[in-house]
Amino acid sequence: MGAIQSVLGAAQLISQGASLVNGVANSELSRRQTQASQDLALKQLQAQQTLQERQLAAQNALEKEKIATQAAQSEADRKSALRRAVARQRANFGAQGVGSGAGSSQAVLLGLFDESDAEKQKREQLDALRTTALDQDLAQNKAQNVLQRTQLAQRNSLDDLSSNYTFARNIAALGGLF
Repeated sequence: MGAIQSVLGAAQLISQGASLVNGVANSELSRRQTQASQDLALKQLQAQQTLQERQLAAQNALEKEKIATQAAQSEADRKSALRRAVARQRANFGAQGVGSGAGSSQAVLLGLFDESDAEKQKREQLDALRTTALDQDLAQNKAQNVLQRTQLAQRNSLDDLSSNYTFARNIAALGGLF
């Protein structure tokens, strides 16, 4: 009877050991699958973010080109309007019998040039502001992407630590049987 009990005890111990070995193997397989899934998710995130950054950079380049084209057109319009205003003012002075070289008429013409230059400077400042906003938007997008990748990598690292702890605990439990 004692021999049967020791055989049953050994069988129970073997069954527990096999169950623990099976649990350790399943845990390791699950850990490896999780790691592969996490690596794939990180690579996909990086690829998606790289594509988004390229698209945003291309959109910004187009917008900057549009700003430059509008600025060139505005400059041509400003110069044309200034020429017309100067010609109109000179014709007006001529009709009044005032020469364009006289002090007051020259001051009026210089005033027209000054107003035109002030308008040009305001437009250039606005264009520079719009361009800077585009650059900042791209920089913020890149910073956000780095933050997202870092958060995902840290989350993956914590998951790995948890899996390694579980694996080590299962190995220790297996060692405690013997």
